Amino acid sequence: MAGGAVAERDRACAGQGAGVDPRGGRGERRFRPGSQDRSAGLLALAEREEISWGLAAGVSFRVIAGRLGRAPSTVSREVGRHGRREKYRAARADEGAWGNARRPKSCLLQPSPALRDTVAGKLKEDWSPRQIAGWLARTFAPEDGMYVSHETIYKSLFIQARGVLKKELISHLRRRRTMRRSKNASTAGQQRGCIRDAVSIRERPAEAEDRAVPGHWEGDLITGSKSSHIATLVERHSRYRRPFRSTRTRWSGSVKAVLA
Repeated sequence: MAGGAVAERDRACAGQGAGVDPRGGRGERRFRPGSQDRSAGLLALAEREEISWGLAAGVSFRVIAGRLGRAPSTVSREVGRHGRREKYRAARADEGAWGNARRPKSCLLQPSPALRDTVAGKLKEDWSPRQIAGWLARTFAPEDGMYVSHETIYKSLFIQARGVLKKELISHLRRRRTMRRSKNASTAGQQRGCIRDAVSIRERPAEAEDRAVPGHWEGDLITGSKSSHIATLVERHSRYRRPFRSTRTRWSGSVKAVLA
């Protein structure tokens, strides 16, 4: 019966090719969803039935994996994901795998008002998302459904299209960022914050390095909000300092005007 249900489902998916239904509910043209294909690297129903038979016979994961030509860890994860040894069933596991593969997935906070309200309440108390995720894992049992990762909380805050957590809760985060960046994000190779045609300090001539000859200046720049800039020029021989403020974006004219 399980094989017939799966075959019926596969035939239904195969019939839902990417096409256009000329007559929708109110006369509009609608697109049919594409078929859901199984990757060649994933377990098939026949392999899951072999796993189920092996578990019923008391065979180890390593022996079952050898029969299937799979890694023992693949079989172990499959059994642990779908009920463990005592409750593993091939048809149920196959249906669950198809369900987990569907996209897009809804956020964990969306179908659970209790979890959503709990997370929002802790955020209002200035808890960090990582603290909330850890507290939920320690306080509630897994079967209660009161668990969520800190990344899901961050995404629900910064991606308002989900409509889960209010944007005002961002103000309770400890970092005042307006957008969430990946931990792998990098500015390497970008030209932001770099000085164009800059001369390295290692190329400073010897008479400027030992401060023996007057007339050599070095500068420092501080940039603030609304294009505000404060710079300091220091004469290396006498240590004479001249601070000045400017709103210009090109500093050659400002420096020449100060030194004139």
